[in-house]
Amino acid sequence: MPYNPALDGVRALSILAVVVFHCELPGARGGFVGLDVFFVLSGYLITSLLAAEYRNGGIEIGRFYARRALRLYPTLLLMIAVYVGLAPILWPADDRWLSAVLAALYVYDYALAFWELAYTIGHTWSLGVEEKFYLLWPLVLPLLLRRRHPVGWLVFAFIAVSAWRYFVAMDGTWSQAYFRFDTRMSGILLGAIAALIRFKVSKHALAIACLMLLVLLALPSLPTSNQTEAVTLRITLAELSAFVLICYAAENGRATFLASRPMAYIGRLSYGIYLWHFPLALLLRDAQPLWITLSVTFAFSFTMAAICLHLVDMPLKRWRQKAWPEVRSTA
Repeated sequence: MPYNPALDGVRALSILAVVVFHCELPGARGGFVGLDVFFVLSGYLITSLLAAEYRNGGIEIGRFYARRALRLYPTLLLMIAVYVGLAPILWPADDRWLSAVLAALYVYDYALAFWELAYTIGHTWSLGVEEKFYLLWPLVLPLLLRRRHPVGWLVFAFIAVSAWRYFVAMDGTWSQAYFRFDTRMSGILLGAIAALIRFKVSKHALAIACLMLLVLLALPSLPTSNQTEAVTLRITLAELSAFVLICYAAENGRATFLASRPMAYIGRLSYGIYLWHFPLALLLRDAQPLWITLSVTFAFSFTMAAICLHLVDMPLKRWRQKAWPEVRSTA
């Protein structure tokens, strides 16, 4: 896929919303919707990549799994190792080894839904949602693309998963509706729809979507009968708004703001920022003034993300580009 800096700009907006939310910035109490934008974007990017492979001779599933592992696992394992080393000092009440295993196996999403656990690295639940998508989608997408109306099936699946999340929220607990892969994959499916239809976005639709995301970011809750319903409704609105924004960015890769160098670079750092920011924000936000929490969290997470990008991710990518063609030709 050709590089699209505007999509990295969307990543930047998402991670900034999540960080200020976790730092408990007033006026950003709905910043968790940044994760919904991430889910839609993941669905778009991975479906675009796999659909292109499918059209060009078929999806190499093992190669796809290996690419994802090399991209995501090293930085995650480094963060987990630092957490395990510091937990006896900073978070002595945590069962650090249990948390480490849950995060490393990408099952924190279901663990948080059903157990009372330490939340210090509980933010890795969203990685669990995406990882299950990465495991299943290369197997499912070829079957879907052989159908006569693949987009219609995806629309039906999006509606069904959204309805399932509403049912779980009303019949169970908020955590069961919010954290689980089976209740949160609606945004990923919406991103897959965006990848297959290439929806044209008007300026009016873009303005409405951006305004909706700003409202969702600013409001701590929506005016509905109960908090659980408000959160489920907010997720759906955030997903639909993200769908419009991502479709616009996909068609306008050089959009002035989203594709600017600072935004694109923050987007490239977004995975590392997400992994590193939360334990520190959790540690500081109840004990320090807001300005200290924000400044220290941003400085630390950006620094660690840059170190991981330039000293871990990029060297691994260069190695993969050199080594894998030989492996492939040998095979």
